[in-house]
Amino acid sequence: MCNGKRVPPLTVMGSAGQLQQVMMNLLQNGFDAVGQNEAPHIWVTVGHADGMVRVVLRDNGPGIPPEHLLRIFDPFFTTKPVGKGTGLGLSISYGIVEQHGGRLSARNAEGGGAEFVLELPLA
Repeated sequence: MCNGKRVPPLTVMGSAGQLQQVMMNLLQNGFDAVGQNEAPHIWVTVGHADGMVRVVLRDNGPGIPPEHLLRIFDPFFTTKPVGKGTGLGLSISYGIVEQHGGRLSARNAEGGGAEFVLELPLA
C-alpha cells in the first residue's frame, strides 16, 4: 500500500544476490554520509515509468563535491579515510546494474544531500 492505494508488484529479472549487494552498498554509503548528522535521514522511493523500475535513495548528508561527481563510479575512488573503504563499492554496483540492463547515477539533491538513482527494466 502506498498512500492508501494498492501498488502492483514491481518485478525485475536478475541475480537477487547481486542486486541485494547494490542496494546494501547504496544504503551503507548513505549511512556513512549522514553518520555525523544530528538527525540523519535516508529516504528510499520506488516507482516505475517507461518500462523501468526506479529506486531513488537520498540522504541528508553533505552531498557530493562537484569535482567528485565525475569520478564517483571509478574503481578505487573513495573519499573515506584509509581503512574505511576500498573505493570499489560504487564501481562494482555500477557494473552489476549495467549487466542487468539498467542505469545507476548520482547527483546532489535539491535541498542538500546526495541522491542515487537506480533504474532496472521491468520483468
